[in-house]
Amino acid sequence: MRWRGLGSVVVAALCLALGIARDSSGATPSTTTPRLNVVVIVSDDERLDANRRMRNVQRLLAREGVRFDRYYTTTSECCPSRASILTGQYPHHSGVVANFGSHGYPRFDDRSTLATWLHDAGYTTAMVGKYLNGYTLAGDRRIPPGWDRWVAMDSIPEERYYRYTLNVNGRRVDYGRQPADYSTSVLTRKALGFIRSADHPFFLYFAPIAPHLPAIPAPRDRGSIGELPPLRSPAFDEADISDKPWRARFVRTFTPRGVSYDLEEVRRRQLETMRSLDRSVGQIVGELRRRKLLDRTVIVYVSDNGFMWGEHRLGGKIWPYEESIHLPLVIRTPWRQGDGTVDRHLALNVDLAPTVAALAGVRPGIPQDGRSLVPLLGAQDPPWRVDGLVEYRGPGQLRVGGPPPYRALRTHRFLYVAYDDGWRELYDMRRDPWQLDNVAGTRRYAVTQRYLARRLAVVAQAPPRSP
Repeated sequence: MRWRGLGSVVVAALCLALGIARDSSGATPSTTTPRLNVVVIVSDDERLDANRRMRNVQRLLAREGVRFDRYYTTTSECCPSRASILTGQYPHHSGVVANFGSHGYPRFDDRSTLATWLHDAGYTTAMVGKYLNGYTLAGDRRIPPGWDRWVAMDSIPEERYYRYTLNVNGRRVDYGRQPADYSTSVLTRKALGFIRSADHPFFLYFAPIAPHLPAIPAPRDRGSIGELPPLRSPAFDEADISDKPWRARFVRTFTPRGVSYDLEEVRRRQLETMRSLDRSVGQIVGELRRRKLLDRTVIVYVSDNGFMWGEHRLGGKIWPYEESIHLPLVIRTPWRQGDGTVDRHLALNVDLAPTVAALAGVRPGIPQDGRSLVPLLGAQDPPWRVDGLVEYRGPGQLRVGGPPPYRALRTHRFLYVAYDDGWRELYDMRRDPWQLDNVAGTRRYAVTQRYLARRLAVVAQAPPRSP
């Protein structure tokens, strides 16, 4: 079925998503309106520019929904970002501020998450793939609250494409080295099985490890990308880093030999590894279509964080630069088929939990730092945030090529970063989109810097809002 305008079913779905169709308690959706299924697909370390190669994401999701052009992660690291996606809270509120140790999964309170909110409202729920880094350390066979179907990467590390273990509803299942054991393919089959058998309404959280390093492509995708054009970003192997406060720590340059052997190989492997994930998107959409569920299912596609391929002479993530924090977010909705749009409101990963909750017609069970994106899915233009918090509150990473702890403010025009050790960075993104010229401490931007510093303090100290 193709909607012509906003038909009655779509209007009802929008009313439900906007929270109009709730009972008097505000917690349980009305049974008189359609209840939307929700599928959330989370890729691992996928850059924004890499997403342009995801043909099924672009053709089947973006063309049928909304692509958020200014979507940012609040912490560019796997475990903190995923905790924010599941709770709607900044890392400094969720307590999960780093990947491992006492700063990571042990701090995560999973008694109130998207899973419990939707499960308690009558949804059938499934988690398939990578949960949070360090999950295995909590004890094998553990199933967090709220999940009816649990298929979790249960190896150390979780990011394995072969020779890994899955926790399947409390039973450990080992996989080997054969092509059929490729983890993206196995996890996709598990997700498709859930869609085939799940009672309506359902919530699927599908989180394969692609394209996280070691970024091993599926056998059919090895060598599938021809000669890659060189990275043409002016930020790559930045010629002059004298304005960067960390310059004394990182002085390497990338020689042509080094680039072709190291970073270019990482780039190629990640792009090839994403091809299997893109096929998974196509298979999920196909299965929903076969079950005649596309007309009442919302699909969210998002990355947990970005990855730097040598910009500013850096690699990896965590840093507050665009390649690390600016991510793909695409949301396919039943009421925008064939009418894909680009939204330029400033969106954050803490917005995903309240968005999914609103689509399900339920209220988050804990205070929220984020806000629902649902009004933007209906082509509305509500009053919106003008800035967003980016932070890293875990242990200092200087010994391994990462930053010290920091807080940053991203506005439509500026990025201001205040490191705990006193370093400061300020970029005028309108004049300098590649972040080559750090203008912190300059006379020209003195007033702007003082304002952003005050505003950052306000945003960072603001308590989460009651749901």
